[in-house]
Amino acid sequence: MRRFAPVLALLAPLLMAAKCGKKVVDDDAVGTGDANPPEVALQVISLDPDEVPPGKAFSTTIYGSGIEDGADVWIGGAAMNDVTWKGENALFVKVPPLTAGEYDVKVQNPDGAQALLRGGLWVNPDYRDPNASTACSQLTVHFELDSSSLSSRDQAMLDANVSCLNGLGSPLRIEGHCDERGTTEYNLALGQRRAEAVQRYLVARGVSPSRLRTISYGEERPVDRGHDEAAWNANRRGEIIAER
Repeated sequence: MRRFAPVLALLAPLLMAAKCGKKVVDDDAVGTGDANPPEVALQVISLDPDEVPPGKAFSTTIYGSGIEDGADVWIGGAAMNDVTWKGENALFVKVPPLTAGEYDVKVQNPDGAQALLRGGLWVNPDYRDPNASTACSQLTVHFELDSSSLSSRDQAMLDANVSCLNGLGSPLRIEGHCDERGTTEYNLALGQRRAEAVQRYLVARGVSPSRLRTISYGEERPVDRGHDEAAWNANRRGEIIAER
């Protein structure tokens, strides 16, 4: 019987409780079903998106806990005027354009409780939109004979693609090409003028010059190896190519 004594000692309180009609309560279950659960502390955990380009208005969702309806938001010390409560775990915020840098994000509940996420937002000057279209990764413009001037049609095409080019974020190589007529030296110089004309136009429309590189291939890389007007028209071109 001695070897069973420890087991009986452990069972004794349970047997006594059952005999006396008492309910045995598991300490781990205390508070389960409590009509007044403990208050959740205010926290700011993350933003989505947490990386954006400078100089452009955007919207972001602040995630956390214990967020109350009517909470205020500050980004980098500036109060946000358009804040929508999405529940105790989220706020939707419309943010005006910001300059490059890291920003602290602060949330304050109506009762005065505050939470701060240091460096929670990064305004990246080299931001690359992950959803940007790659349709502009290679663009082509065409030139008249002996000309380096962009036509109104090609200008309109470049205007329509500036946002896409900026979204790519990668360096851009601008190639100048010529048809087969003329000397090698002349065509190399003309191809360079064509590439630089495209470069100037893009810079004027807001593409960073640090992303642009020009090169002339003269007549050496034709897309059409024919020897007629159709081939020459195709080969007098400038190409904008996203480098990876």
